[in-house]
Amino acid sequence: MNVRPGVVRRVADGYAWVDVERQSGCGRCAENGGCGRRCETASSSSTYIVPVDVALLPGARVDLAVGEGGPLTAALLSYGVALVALFAGVSVAVLIGGLSDPVVAAGVLAGLVAAAGWLQLSRRYRSLLPAVRILPDPLSTSVSASFPAGKS
Repeated sequence: MNVRPGVVRRVADGYAWVDVERQSGCGRCAENGGCGRRCETASSSSTYIVPVDVALLPGARVDLAVGEGGPLTAALLSYGVALVALFAGVSVAVLIGGLSDPVVAAGVLAGLVAAAGWLQLSRRYRSLLPAVRILPDPLSTSVSASFPAGKS
């Protein structure tokens, strides 16, 4: 499980906006021979919108957790499904209308529309999405459940 510390920026309507400091992947950004981007010294942060079922106040320090397979699952559900839908749309269009540019273009368009529909559907069924959750404070008796999250 990947755990990152964060700070609650805002709470409204059962959601918490949590700022998480970005961390470098390799740790060599500022070193000689590194990428030179100075990722670790940048004071930029990512904001995650996380559904919460416990009382949180702005400024509270929390730990966000994502399961090990969460990023891969999210990538496959978005990019993988779109790619498969694109090829499926082209294949069906070619089988029905023959091999011509307008038919292939219509198949591409149909596949991408189907992928967009899938992404909208997956937003409604949050159980399909990988979960980002706020870990409970070990000193507290309240326990929060795991919820999918959106990133802004």
